[in-house]
Formats: sequence, structure tokens, C-alpha cells
Amino acid sequence: MWVAFLVVLAGSALVTVVGWRALQEKLPRQYWAGIRTPYSMANDEQWYAVHRYGGPYMVFGGVASFAAALAMLPFSLAGKLPNGFSAAVVFAIALVLAGSALLSWVMGVRGAKAALGR
Repeated sequence: MWVAFLVVLAGSALVTVVGWRALQEKLPRQYWAGIRTPYSMANDEQWYAVHRYGGPYMVFGGVASFAAALAMLPFSLAGKLPNGFSAAVVFAIALVLAGSALLSWVMGVRGAKAALGR
């Protein structure tokens, strides 16, 4: 079960890095990472605005997921966690990570539309 914690740990680190780069407006416009909607892909100004407003949610969710997975990893490696509990924790961490990504998308587009008046 420790492999699942490693996978969630890597995923949360990736989401945190992408969110941090988006927050600093260093995430270039591309098709593999970031919030890709017709609104955000229209031009660079909208791309950076969407990510400026959505970035904090990705960072907060990624850091929380990273901390939770890192806290459980040693116990899982030692074999001290029951499999059912480990599965529930991995599911909860993945849910937090997915929820923060969706919240980032919604709030990023909403915030950018309000700020740019479009």
C-alpha cells in the first residue's frame, strides 16, 4: 500500500509546483498543464489572469495532500497501517487533490472574468 502513498505524494508535488508557477505567472500557455478552457486559451492576458486567481487553490490543496501522504508513508512502509485504513486515507487525499484542482479551475475563471471585465 506504500506505493499508493508514493503515487499520491508525487501527484501532490506536481500539483503544488504547477500551482506555484501559475501563481507567479511563470506557467507558459500550453496544452498539458494548467487550466485549459476556451476562455483561458484565448490570449496570454486571460491565461495569466486565470492562473493568478486559480493558483492559490492548487498550492493549498497540493501542500495539504503532500503533507498527509508524507505523514502516512513511514507507517505504511513499516506495515503498521491496516489496508482498509490506508485505502481510505489514499482515497481522501486524492479527493482533496481533485477537489482543489476543480476549485482552482472554477475560481480561476470566475476571478479572471471579474478582474478583466469579460
